[in-house]
Amino acid sequence: MNTPPSRLVVGAAIMADGRLLATRRTEPPALAGGWELPGGKVDPGETPEQAVVREIREELDCDVRLDEWLDREQRLNEQLVLRVVVCRLVDGEPRPVEHDALRWLAAEELGEVSWLPADEPFLAPLRERLLDGERLPGGNVGGAVRVGTTVRRPTGPWTPNVHALLRYLREVGLDGVPRVLGVDERDREILTYLPGEVVDVDATRVSDAQLTEAMRWLRRYHDVVRGFRPSGPVRWRFAERALADDEIVCHHDVAPYNMVFRGDRLTGVFDWDLASPGRPVEDLAFAAWNSVPLYRPVDDEAARLRLMAQSYGDVDPLQILHGVLPRIASACRKIAEGQAAGDVGMLNLATVGEPERTERALAEFETRTAQIEAQL
Repeated sequence: MNTPPSRLVVGAAIMADGRLLATRRTEPPALAGGWELPGGKVDPGETPEQAVVREIREELDCDVRLDEWLDREQRLNEQLVLRVVVCRLVDGEPRPVEHDALRWLAAEELGEVSWLPADEPFLAPLRERLLDGERLPGGNVGGAVRVGTTVRRPTGPWTPNVHALLRYLREVGLDGVPRVLGVDERDREILTYLPGEVVDVDATRVSDAQLTEAMRWLRRYHDVVRGFRPSGPVRWRFAERALADDEIVCHHDVAPYNMVFRGDRLTGVFDWDLASPGRPVEDLAFAAWNSVPLYRPVDDEAARLRLMAQSYGDVDPLQILHGVLPRIASACRKIAEGQAAGDVGMLNLATVGEPERTERALAEFETRTAQIEAQL
């Protein structure tokens, strides 16, 4: 007697924003209350891919795109074999049509629900995919990914002191600062995700209103950070030293690629890895380079510098302008030194032509400095 061929059951591992969708069954009674990956049997004449799309539309009233099948299968009984495919939402929001509940779970939350035994073998590879996260826009050093409502970033010897700074800023109530949640099993820092949009400076630039918001935030930061004064030499990314009497801990990377906005409102400032001792004009000069922007010719450079100075308060736009050359030259040197020392973040910048690209822009900027001075 011939053994009938196994019938395929497909499960959909739907992922979004670093989280996995789990659904709770209502039938049959033996499985009711258990959590599973949504899906079902492949019908005769139907491909597994077609079955996944159909089942998700029927069970969750949404559409998915299939990414990749997991390289394993699970026998359910003599007739049924389960395979799982990673999917992305393309239309609609899942709602439990044939289930009584659904949850979006981050990697660390997968154990919070009672999974059906058939799905458990797939959780380990799915957990690794969740921990991989989704690359975030913005930033230049690289390595930041979103995992659920968190951001994971590589750490270094400077990380404990950056975390101390961030905790202080939240304690004193500064807005727009991520909360430190710890370090994950991959030795990445865990920070809260800051919602908003990063301005695409290749296509446009921050608006006058956004620039005003950013400079007002920077002034608030500089005012409150004066109370953060670690004792003795402290390890930062590029140096280990103490604060001088006239120094504060600067962000040192205030730029549109490290900010998120909702409309004209600034909602967050991230990428604090370059924080270290400095003077406020260093942050202002770096912001001017990237936000006026001064790294390329624009028609209203003087007007934008005046707007920066007015929004920040108690600073002359010429002071900001005169701080640009030494600040950006210093940044180029530190990138080169970091690359020579094997700093992975700085080596990532080499893939986009740094620091040579900025050095060329800085040489061009020097030819425009006198003209901008005259306009101011």
